Amino acid sequence: MKKVFTTSTALALVLAIFAGARAEDKVRIGISSSSPGFLPTVVAEKKGFFTRHGIASEHIRISLAVAMNALGTGDLDYAVTMAQGIAAAVQGVPVKLVMMTQDKLVFFLMTRPNIQKVADLKGKVICISYFGSTTHLVADVIAKQNGLTPGQDLKILPCGDDMGRLTSLEQGRVEGVIAGPPLNMLGAKKGYHVIAWAKDYTSLPQNAVIVTDKKIQQSRDQVKRVIRGTIEALRFIQENKSESTEILANYSRNDKSLAAGMFESYFPAYSPNGAMTDAALTAALDDAVTRAKIEKKIPLTQIADRSLLAEVQKEMAAEKK
Repeated sequence: MKKVFTTSTALALVLAIFAGARAEDKVRIGISSSSPGFLPTVVAEKKGFFTRHGIASEHIRISLAVAMNALGTGDLDYAVTMAQGIAAAVQGVPVKLVMMTQDKLVFFLMTRPNIQKVADLKGKVICISYFGSTTHLVADVIAKQNGLTPGQDLKILPCGDDMGRLTSLEQGRVEGVIAGPPLNMLGAKKGYHVIAWAKDYTSLPQNAVIVTDKKIQQSRDQVKRVIRGTIEALRFIQENKSESTEILANYSRNDKSLAAGMFESYFPAYSPNGAMTDAALTAALDDAVTRAKIEKKIPLTQIADRSLLAEVQKEMAAEKK
């Protein structure tokens, strides 16, 4: 009896070693900044959720417009974005959204004190990050809904990252900026104020995990593991605000008080489970089609593959039983 127990134990130990020794898949995830908008996959990395599922991740700072090409060449495995991914997909680039990480926009229009309402910007210049970005999309939406024609009544200037936009405002190059937290907090200290929030103008989502069709076809299991780790990170963010704020402070290199303010601004926008609803996808698709001046009807399946997320959610639900 003792011999059988020893043999069984040894066999179980060997199997455990082999299971644990499975080589981790090294993946590169493209993000454009240290914004809280990219916190979910960063949390998945820092808290070991990716590691738990055999993923060794590295976050790469890159322009998200460039990231679409990098996905195609294999220099990136995943990218976290929305506007750029859908813009590429409607043009026939073989990329897909596989889950949402941030299903609401947190961008705003912040201006000098002399600008009291959006209409006051007629004939003026505002900053975005770069053309084709979500900040560009927000600028267009806010301008149009206030009777201004972008490019005619309102000039839009690409100024780079958050600090580049704030510097342009301080130097008098522009009258306003499209940005996200913490620029509203930093700007308030300098006398600038927010006159419009994107969420009041559009129901567009902000960020999603994007991969190539080739990655889905050739590495479906890996994509599912990345989705699973990210869902676990989203749950962690919902349940552990304090530690999530600390992770944000460290990766964004901000003090805890500023990171806390940023986190609270973004918190309502994080997806709880990665879901991609018809309404959210349709809103994003309609905007991309309009901007690209495409007349033909494009199905949601051209921009998103929801089958992997559905499989992961089903597997996770079964494990709870």
